[in-house]
Amino acid sequence: MKQRVIILCFGLVLAACHRTDTSSAHSDLMFNGDTVFVAETSPILKRIELQKTQFETYSGEFKTVGTVRPVSGKYAEIASPFAGRVTQSFVHLGQRVQAGAPIFELGSADFYEAAKSYFAARSAHELAQQNYRRQQELAENGVASQKELETARNEATIAARELEQAKSTLKVFNIDETALSVGQSLRVTTPISGEVVQCNMTIGSYLREDAEPLAVVADLSQVWVAALVKEKYFGAIRPGDKVEVFTDANPDKAIWGTLYYLGEILDEETRSLEVIVACDNRERDLKLGMFCEVHFQSMPVETIILPSTAIMQQEDDDYVLVECAQGTFVRRKVQTETVDSDRVRILEGLEAGESVVVKGGIYLNE
Repeated sequence: MKQRVIILCFGLVLAACHRTDTSSAHSDLMFNGDTVFVAETSPILKRIELQKTQFETYSGEFKTVGTVRPVSGKYAEIASPFAGRVTQSFVHLGQRVQAGAPIFELGSADFYEAAKSYFAARSAHELAQQNYRRQQELAENGVASQKELETARNEATIAARELEQAKSTLKVFNIDETALSVGQSLRVTTPISGEVVQCNMTIGSYLREDAEPLAVVADLSQVWVAALVKEKYFGAIRPGDKVEVFTDANPDKAIWGTLYYLGEILDEETRSLEVIVACDNRERDLKLGMFCEVHFQSMPVETIILPSTAIMQQEDDDYVLVECAQGTFVRRKVQTETVDSDRVRILEGLEAGESVVVKGGIYLNE
């Protein structure tokens, strides 16, 4: 029983000492708005570590994942514009083709009808133009009436519009009317130069108008990598930044790319933005649809970097404690960006040459 009493008394003495130290430390501080004054004799000053701010070269780095896509305008799915039967194929997998090269030939009643309509419209246009010119000559010689001239002009105008409509129909299906002849089969061509990366043609097969593409032509000398970047990194990247891409197929090989485009629509669920990285792919290391790891590295900038322990928080704001004089500190609101788990970049709020509390700032709180 005597031993328990001694222990209890000892505990009370320690608690009393702790209260005395805490009260003493608090009495060494005086607050006036955002300014904190510390007594010269306060032990708190020994617990505070200061650092002079200075500009240093910084290049932000972070990683994310991406998916390989074709470059817009360099990927073409070649499908049949009409229902019909495949009569001939002109390409095979891996073949290089130039824009305008034939891919396959199709026998189609719909195409024959479109060609027939074009030739009929062209013939009607020629006849209407001839009649209009004739009526102009007759009117000049006083033979034709003004009404006959107006009728011929209207017919010529209507015929010209119908011919343009027929030409537009052929252009929609990428058909060159100058090479068109009556009764010929339709030759479907590629609109771009590139490599045949898919080829699903069967000679003699019948195709509907909504059939899947028979071939895909792509220029894969350059590809895009679409990556998702978290909101907190938006300020660290800009178009033109160099980017490293790594694949599971060759994890030790860095494929260099350039940040081509930053999206404008934020995904509200993931708080991420899609960005496009343009990569040289002449060695064919990147395959369409492939997942890859993307390493971003922003352009070097001169900035102030501090230990993360220097950043204090008050509600939703970040602030630091700046020493104005011996024992006098001012809370300063700052804009920050995470560098890594131990450091932050100061975007706004500090200048070079200022003394900032980087350790022990908690002792200067009210």
